[in-house]
Amino acid sequence: MDATFFTAQRPAAMSVSAWDDIPDEPAAEALRIPDPGALTALGKLLCGEGKTLVAPLRDATCRSFPVWSFDPALSRRIAELDDTEIDGLAERWQRDPGCAGMEGDLYELSTLLADLREALRQRPDSGEELFVLLEQKAL
Repeated sequence: MDATFFTAQRPAAMSVSAWDDIPDEPAAEALRIPDPGALTALGKLLCGEGKTLVAPLRDATCRSFPVWSFDPALSRRIAELDDTEIDGLAERWQRDPGCAGMEGDLYELSTLLADLREALRQRPDSGEELFVLLEQKAL
């Protein structure tokens, strides 16, 4: 599945059913992941075990793909990443057992994390949050 990360206010994110519905430019290039476990793994790497940091916002319907939301604590942690942390995080994320089958080399993962960081830093007081659209595309 393709994971497309985007920032939006919660009501706008609820109405996203496909890539074309994203209210602004995506926060980063889409990432091919095997399942949402790769998103959960990122949350655990950044914030540790505990509460759910990435969860379904809206399930799929017959005309839409699911949208997942990032907990504000996880979004803050991503926004706080400094340049020295990004490459190490990308490497740990790629090796995480929950990410088996995730596509993307270390450069792509590092770039994605840096892009997410910048997107979150640009909108700190707008009420926008980080979401991910999970589109299942035929190969």
